[in-house]
Amino acid sequence: MKYLGCAYYPEYWGVDRVETDAKLMKEAGINFARIGEFAWSRMEPQEGVFTLDWLNKSIEILNRYGIKVLMCTPSATPPAWLASAYPDTVIVKADGKRLEHGNRKHFCSTSDTYRRHCRRIIEVLCREMKKHENVIAWQIDNELGPEVGWCYCENCQSRFRAWLLEKYGSLETLNRAWGTGFWSMDYSDWRQVRLGSDPFHHYSSRNLDSKRFFSDMMIDYGMFQANIIRENHPGSIVTTNGMGPIYPHINYYQLFKDLDVACDDLYFDIGTMDADVAAMNVFRSIKPGKKFWITETGSGALDHNKPPHKKQFRAWAWSAWAHGSEAHFIFRWRTCLSGQEQELQGILEHSGLPRHRYQAVKECFNEFNDLAYELDRVSLPKAEVAIIQDYDVLWAYDSVRVGPAVNYLPLVYQIHKKLYARNILTDIIDPGQDFRKYKLIILPSMVMLDKEFADRLRNAVYAGATVFSIGQMGMRDKNNNYLPYPGPFELTDLFGIKIHGGMYLDSQVGVEEAIWTPEHRHGSVTVAVKGSVAGETLTGMASKWIADIEAIDCESLFTFQDEAYQYQPAVTEKRYGKGKAIYQGFLNGTVELEERIFDDILAQSNVQVKYQTPLHVEVVERDNFICVVNHLDRAVEVNIPSPVKAVLGTYEDGKCILEPYGVGLLRCI
Repeated sequence: MKYLGCAYYPEYWGVDRVETDAKLMKEAGINFARIGEFAWSRMEPQEGVFTLDWLNKSIEILNRYGIKVLMCTPSATPPAWLASAYPDTVIVKADGKRLEHGNRKHFCSTSDTYRRHCRRIIEVLCREMKKHENVIAWQIDNELGPEVGWCYCENCQSRFRAWLLEKYGSLETLNRAWGTGFWSMDYSDWRQVRLGSDPFHHYSSRNLDSKRFFSDMMIDYGMFQANIIRENHPGSIVTTNGMGPIYPHINYYQLFKDLDVACDDLYFDIGTMDADVAAMNVFRSIKPGKKFWITETGSGALDHNKPPHKKQFRAWAWSAWAHGSEAHFIFRWRTCLSGQEQELQGILEHSGLPRHRYQAVKECFNEFNDLAYELDRVSLPKAEVAIIQDYDVLWAYDSVRVGPAVNYLPLVYQIHKKLYARNILTDIIDPGQDFRKYKLIILPSMVMLDKEFADRLRNAVYAGATVFSIGQMGMRDKNNNYLPYPGPFELTDLFGIKIHGGMYLDSQVGVEEAIWTPEHRHGSVTVAVKGSVAGETLTGMASKWIADIEAIDCESLFTFQDEAYQYQPAVTEKRYGKGKAIYQGFLNGTVELEERIFDDILAQSNVQVKYQTPLHVEVVERDNFICVVNHLDRAVEVNIPSPVKAVLGTYEDGKCILEPYGVGLLRCI
């Protein structure tokens, strides 16, 4: 791991403490400190009055101990004087109420006034930071996004209309694209068009474009800051800290496209380990070929509950390295005495003394430092499987009343967990990325498909890839309106099917079921599915949603056995060139049935399940290294057939022997 760091707040603890902290950091193997993201009021206590001596002195002390600095713009926490003097900089909620100072992220990112103040503080900081050789990188803001909600002020409404005009060219085109003819929703004046905020009552097209707009405006705000830094502190690394596994509010593939490195704030106790690995696979995939950073993680629990085992912290860190991270920043150096995040456990206790968490970090980080020369030269792990994650599809499902029943993001994670459980490294990529190198390409309920993507997918399959599509596919246009003909749009020839619609399987039609009266109650319907895998007859049940499929030019592997689609195809397959296209027309199938189908798809795709391990025991290959991480609280043994030598851990008789939360780093020989 190249960069081992922590979030540090000298504006809170005082300059007199920095020498002590820097010495302890160095002893713990820390070589990077993240500073400044919450310090605006200490940097500029009054408008135009800057007090930066404490910052310069702190950075100078850190430099003496060989600690580099990731400097942050402080715009996530505007000072009270700014919100008070310039109320137009503060978010207006959808109900028209303006927020007050007292939280964070309560600024309007489109506000020209707010951006003017941001420019001033960033330019001043750049002039100061250029003096310090150890300030090598910048973080824009902090966790960009609607932490306290999006802004619906009149400036945002005006910007939304301008955004729509640029996209559609005229109000008439907008009306056609949104399909406003239903419920007399046609617009006759641009002033009538406002941001959507209600998926139950606002037009789905309006909601979808609103989500696109909010994402674009936050990206524009980030690039506004990035350009100031690049102009005033050229040569520095410029990035921001994202969240995951898949952050639903901002298109991260677009956000990080013009930044230097993709960064994730990943607390390993927020999600299950498979979700944590999904996050790392996402951020490794955002900028293909580049290592990612973890800019926040915990040395303890995210809240005030039980801390992780000290070796569990080490297991998380090695998993991050295995999946392609080159930076591991702990939030935070010391537990704070006050504030909204008072209970978040730091590396040091609130007393300022190094205790259990400090020792765990010290042991782990110094282990990485001892191996740094060898590890930093290792290239990224290479995946044979890609999951296509489309923000337009995500936002489309979140923009309508019925669509969320598909549970798009849980479906992505469900598919990823199948691969994680088999120790198959997976990239999670945007539809615009190159997927020609993958043996297996998975489309989770891609209800919208465009021609450019379809053409590239068709070419990849023709050249030998397997594509596996599950759920709704190519049934809506890019404005979230159903197409006036069968799906899958642009890919009927590839899959050899027509999808005429589908059926959600929650029921209110039974005699004791009802939508409204006497009370809301529904039944859960399951539909029998029957077919064969590798010559073996299998049966199971489908739930949640099933597709109305017409076979045109394909083989039907499974059929529905009852309900309205009885004897119609449920799973289809078509050979196309050197590859094949497989479609599963149901969601939430019986676990055993879906597992058998999935294993058969892997086998047909020539994706090898190389390492058999208990769930949450990882095996990841990087160049000539094999990293084995045990996230379980019991000892395990993992068969490693390749001839290897143990760099970390124990390898005997073809097995890597791991203690609870143990790590094995094996070098192939």
